[in-house]
Amino acid sequence: MIKSGRNGSVKWDPTGAGGVTAVALMSIKSFQLSLATEKINVSCFGDQNRVYIPGLRDISGTMGGFWNSEDMSLVEATELTAPGYLELIPDTTDGTPTPYSFSGLAYMDAEINTDVEGAPEMTGNFMAAGSWTMPASGVLAADGTRKARR
Repeated sequence: MIKSGRNGSVKWDPTGAGGVTAVALMSIKSFQLSLATEKINVSCFGDQNRVYIPGLRDISGTMGGFWNSEDMSLVEATELTAPGYLELIPDTTDGTPTPYSFSGLAYMDAEINTDVEGAPEMTGNFMAAGSWTMPASGVLAADGTRKARR
């Protein structure tokens, strides 16, 4: 079901434990998650075009929001030498008993942009530091082939 992004959430736990210890980052208004998979060129003599096979998935992305001095989590995350636990929830009202989410260990970067004509903004980048959990959709069969949608 398509829903508005107004109920999205970004949770962070600097200890890396996640779960109930992850808390929502304040003043975040957007995130972008990339699930790009690298493609390895395996083209050979005689091929009529380039041929590729999938390599590793590169889970990374960005988030944006506003500077809020009551929550320095994003700034503090940039100082960590060990990854923290990041959970991205497109809509907190979608899914039962818990919302659909994308989560795992991640490293974080942050930037603060201040302009005289607007509120100071915070942006951040994240990169996976281990395997991530994805919402189960039932689209892929156990052998990795596509199943028909109902």
